[in-house]
Amino acid sequence: MNHHRLRIWFSSVSIILILFGILYCFAGLKILPVSKNVLLDWESAIYGAVMIGWGTTLFLLGRLAFRRQDKEIMKILLYGIILWLIVEAIFSFYWGVYLNIGVDIAVAILFAFPIIKAIKYPEPEKNE
Repeated sequence: MNHHRLRIWFSSVSIILILFGILYCFAGLKILPVSKNVLLDWESAIYGAVMIGWGTTLFLLGRLAFRRQDKEIMKILLYGIILWLIVEAIFSFYWGVYLNIGVDIAVAILFAFPIIKAIKYPEPEKNE
């Protein structure tokens, strides 16, 4: 798989994250099949805003890292993403929102796959 496709993959997942952040800001987390007692409207807006900002950061920084084939930035992205999802999964477990643990695992795989592939198999430089 070439780096252009990996960059598109990573960018697409980032955009999906941003869109879910927007959805949560306006519809709230109450659209999810979880106990309504643990949700507040303002928490939904804050969570959505964080997802928008984080998704934008991942999108822009990810595109730069893939374009430059910068393994150091890719590793930083990978560590940040994995930390985010581990902490989120822990709190999801604590609050009994078990569905989100599966979502966290899926998101981790979707983001980690192109990063790990690009780190392990760098695209050869083109001679012009």
